Order: sequence, then structure tokens, then C-alpha cells
Amino acid sequence: MDMRTEIKKLARIEEGPYPFCSLYLNTKWDDEQQRQRIRLFTKNQLKKGYDQLKGQEDRRKIFVEDQKLIERYVEGLVRRTYEEGVNGFAIFCCSGLKTFLSYPSIISFENEFFLSNLPALQPLVRLSSQYQNTLAVMVETDSAKLLEISLEGQVVESSIESYVPGRHDQGGWAQMRYQRHIKDHMNKHHKEVAEQLTGLFDTGKWKRLILIGQDRIITNFKNFLPERIKQQIHDVFSMDFSEERSKVVRRIFERLFQKESEEISRQIQELKEKTPQGGLATLGLNGTLEAVNKGQVQTLYLLSSFSITGGKCRRCGFLIPIHPQRDMVIPCPLCKGENKIINLGEEMMRSVLRQDGEVKYAKENAILKKNDGVGASLRFRSPR
Repeated sequence: MDMRTEIKKLARIEEGPYPFCSLYLNTKWDDEQQRQRIRLFTKNQLKKGYDQLKGQEDRRKIFVEDQKLIERYVEGLVRRTYEEGVNGFAIFCCSGLKTFLSYPSIISFENEFFLSNLPALQPLVRLSSQYQNTLAVMVETDSAKLLEISLEGQVVESSIESYVPGRHDQGGWAQMRYQRHIKDHMNKHHKEVAEQLTGLFDTGKWKRLILIGQDRIITNFKNFLPERIKQQIHDVFSMDFSEERSKVVRRIFERLFQKESEEISRQIQELKEKTPQGGLATLGLNGTLEAVNKGQVQTLYLLSSFSITGGKCRRCGFLIPIHPQRDMVIPCPLCKGENKIINLGEEMMRSVLRQDGEVKYAKENAILKKNDGVGASLRFRSPR
């Protein structure tokens, strides 16, 4: 399962008359108290959802079915023993559409519940923008571990061992021949590991490649990688080969988050440089929203704290910002249709995903902060 593909499928769900539940859970538990907190959180949030539908009896009847399905599923989760690598779950339920979907995650979610007419995607999109499916290799002279790490919490480890002779006490020419012999064995081992790594990466599932090992060993190992694979190396660092897998995975994700944050900051800096020249970029709410409405956006950048109320035309789907002091029921400027109140960040994100664009979040960014918390790279310029 590719998380980004699944997100785009969720984004394409059409709004209907039925309530849609989105539940995000932190399932990294190690005692019964933490499990009980998840039970209580789910129960309380579903009760609030039921109360929220007061006076909407038809929707309430459907919601009761959602409530039963979710409570049954969550009870099954909390009764399970902890699975290494699965630290969160996203659950989407709409009985009216006969939809029940759950997605495990290697990264914990904040416990959150949303009730609307569509799946609430921001926590899932934010996760996928910060982490990607990663292939990591820990390399030594005579051993290697290949770690296939997916966002869904699957960690597949395979080991490769080769015989490399031990130390030799003789000196002179004998020692030199022996050192060449050891080098030949190491090269053979590194060549075998490189071939397996290349085969895995070429499947297309992995978006990030990380090498772990001592500098001199990694330098030798790289000699056996094709140039196209070298270009995909995202990070290189050293770590004890005997370290527990859970600690290795945690370190990998810490560095991935740091590297991805740096890359997003660099891309936003590029937006700032392109925008004044009328390039394929925009910063600020008005320009970005115009680009979203025109289908121009390649990548949408949002501050994680971005939260603005907006309007969406019920007839044509056009998005507009709404000033807090302005009359909420204003006509669509495009077709004069009726607007409904929406979370503008969620709708902009959904619109870009439906057009096969990307959405990336930045926790802190001075450039976005000065520009309403939003910007975008564009596919094409507006016709003049």
C-alpha cells in the first residue's frame, strides 16, 4: 500500500449527505492505562459527534452505525499486543457510503476526531509530507542489513553475511598479499550487497535511500553502486551495527524529518526568489487561492498552524476567503452561487490533491509566516 496514493483516493471522495468520521489515534502504548485512555477518548469523541447532529435524525441514525463500527474496531486495537513499528492509526468511516478504511502508521498521530461530510486528511497529509518510504542499508566489512521501512509501519530486515579472513601476523610481502586478499573479499561482499540494494530500489516503492556505516566502509561500498542509485542517497551516517532495530529506525526517522524540513525550507526560499519576477510561484493567501481555483498548483506549502475560515461555492466549488466581520452568506464571485463555510486549508489541500499536486507542511517558516502562512509552486502561468 502506498500512502500517498491512498491519500489521493481519499481526497477524491465526493461530498454526500452522510456524516463522515475521521479518527486519528496514538497507539504507541505499553501499559493498560494508555489503552484505557484510547477507549475513553474514542467513546467521548463519538458521544460529542452524536450530540453535534442534534436535530438531524436521518444523519444521526447513520452515525450510530459508524459509532458501532469504530468502537468495535478500536476495541480490537487496544486488545492487541503492541506491534513494533505501528505507532498510530487513521480510521475513516461513513456507513452511508459503505466506507470503512484504516491506515497503520509508523509515526504516532495526535489523538483527534473529526466529523464532517468528507474525510479529514490534514494529519495524514502532514505525515506523508514529512516522511517517505525508505530503504536503509547498514554496511560493514563482512556483514550488511537491509531495512525496508514503510510509513504503514512495516519494517522488513534482511541480513547478508560474507566470510572475510581474520588478522594476519606476518609482515612484508606476505602481509601485503594478505591485505589485498581481505580487500578482495570485502569488495565481493559490497558488490553483492549493492546488487541487492539496487534491485530493491528499482522496484519504485522506495523514495529515500540511506547508508549507515563507517566513512571508509561507506566510501568503498559506494564504488559498487550505479550512478543513478548514488544520486538517490538521501543521508549517510554512522551507527553501531549491533544496535537494536527499533533504535536504528527511530534514528532514521529523526534524520529524515530533519532533512525533509531543510528541503521544504529550501523550496520555500526558491518560491520567494521566483515570485517577484512573475515566475512559477506565488506567496500569500490571495495569489495562492487564485492559483488553486485555476488548477495551477504543483505543490502547495502551508504552515502547520494555518487555519482560516473560507467559503466554497455549492454550485461550482470556487474557494474564497471570508473576513470574520463579513456577512457569511455571500454569493460566489464566479457564478453567484451560494457559499458554504469551510476550513480553507483543508479545502485547498483537497483541491490540489485531486489535481495530482503535492501538499507540504512546515512547522515553522519565516517566509510563510510573513505571507499568510501559504504559498505554492505552479505548473503554468496565468494567461494574460
